Amino acid sequence: MKLFYKHFKPEIPMAILGIIFVGSVAFIELYQIQLMAEIIDTGIAQQDFSIIMSVGLKMVGLALLGAVIAMLGLYFPSQVSNNFALSLREDVFKKIQTFSLKNMSNFQTASLVTRLTNDINFLQRTLMMALRLLVRAPVFLFSTVIMTYMISPELSWVMLAAVAFLSVVLAYIIHQGFPRFVKLQKKVDKLNRKVQESLMNIRVIKSFVREDLEDEKFVEENTENYDAAVSANNLMVIMNPALTAAIHFATLVIVWISAYLIVDVQSIHVGDLLVFINYLRFTMFSMFMITNVLMMVSRSKASIIRVREVMTTEPDITSKDSAIVLDDNVEGALAFNDVTFRYYEGANNVLENINFEVKPGEHIGIIGSTGSGKSTLINLMVRLLDVSEGSITLDGTDIRDIELHSLRRQFGFVPQKNVLFTGTIGDNLRLGNENASEETLIRATQAASIYGFIEDKEKGFDYPIQQGGSNLSGGQRQRMCIARALVMNPKVLVLDDSTSALDAATEAQVKESLSKMYSDITIISIAQKISSVADSDRILVLDEGLIVGMGVHEELLETCLVYQEIYNSQMKKGEIE
Repeated sequence: MKLFYKHFKPEIPMAILGIIFVGSVAFIELYQIQLMAEIIDTGIAQQDFSIIMSVGLKMVGLALLGAVIAMLGLYFPSQVSNNFALSLREDVFKKIQTFSLKNMSNFQTASLVTRLTNDINFLQRTLMMALRLLVRAPVFLFSTVIMTYMISPELSWVMLAAVAFLSVVLAYIIHQGFPRFVKLQKKVDKLNRKVQESLMNIRVIKSFVREDLEDEKFVEENTENYDAAVSANNLMVIMNPALTAAIHFATLVIVWISAYLIVDVQSIHVGDLLVFINYLRFTMFSMFMITNVLMMVSRSKASIIRVREVMTTEPDITSKDSAIVLDDNVEGALAFNDVTFRYYEGANNVLENINFEVKPGEHIGIIGSTGSGKSTLINLMVRLLDVSEGSITLDGTDIRDIELHSLRRQFGFVPQKNVLFTGTIGDNLRLGNENASEETLIRATQAASIYGFIEDKEKGFDYPIQQGGSNLSGGQRQRMCIARALVMNPKVLVLDDSTSALDAATEAQVKESLSKMYSDITIISIAQKISSVADSDRILVLDEGLIVGMGVHEELLETCLVYQEIYNSQMKKGEIE
């Protein structure tokens, strides 16, 4: 619980104030019933209107005071719970940002979204309810039991029997509730994952006319979520009839016993009966409130476990305490030394015995069939993954000895999937260099052959980008991502199949601009098409995780069988001009 206590600790003073105000309101309400009994037993019994007025005015004053205190009793717990959720959510999000690709593979995206939203929201509501009801309900419960015993020990046994009955029901509900709510959270994860997948791929679904199939799959997931929710919430259905039965049965018994005590024994008054019945209702509803809160606490255990799983997961890629922070004199020389990579111990090697060097300013092309390990090779360079064996060096220094942020700032990374964020063109271009000047933006966009598009827009770099760059074409998104990488002023530009959506003329224009305007940076290009890497200084050919060829285009056509097969295949398809 230490993980959660540190987020609650700063709010303790405010929580204590909230507890005091909530408890004060409860005592005021209990005292109001005593005053009502005084009006009946003294004012009305003696027909003394002055007593009725004075006690009545006291009740009005207490009601007004109680209203003010009640508002404060709502405000402080609400602030405490909101601040707690704010701090916890920020901490969890920061933790996720430290995860490597291997860490992320242990948590599905939809599950992480649910943990950041649903789970933390539920913990927030649970904390707020606990600060209010777990103070108010026990004050009512213990105070009413003690005060009823003081009024009449005989009648107090009736109340204790009702409390014992409801306690058994409460214990059963809590015992049965936890596994059901754990199951419910897993179903919510699955539903969120389905919604996210469908919405992200809506274009594909529509193009294949598969809306009906997706509707059927969603109905299936939604029905499973519904069944789990009904199973969990049905437990609360038991509590309402049990509470009603306990109140009505106890009221009947109390009235029957009170009739004897008032008429025959004359040990209590009519006002005492009124107080007793009201206290009974307070006691029963206190049990109901405690049940609700404990059910939320029981359900929150599932959320606590899920959030704790994220918080206790140690990133497998971090900076050493003695890590080197690079200066501005990095040249951009890379070397792979007997690099082997596998995702887990015992798994097949994705890359094996990779050896090559990249000189500063050199343009290296990497080509291979799907699944040959091209993207994995790039991920290893920027330590999104770590090598299983061997080493990678930058200017002769093992990249594991370089401070992580300092390392990644040397690379301008253009991923295979073009990712743009909601905001403006300028916001997206400055993602890796928030202080970039407009001149830097212009130079980068000119090199990426996207400046003409921006210049034609009335708002220029302030032109809005919709979520995922949906208001741009595929080629425009690719060129925007290339420009964003260049704005970082990287020493190494990594292009992961980043010109696949460009026509041949535009691709050639981008490559020419990069050669002229950024001639000093090292460029590593991954491509499916040979035409994209044919003019590289060197080309690496990967096949099933091995380097099976290395050299210039003409040399590989003569010496590398895999390269020849790719070339011949693309010649037949007309992909090479």
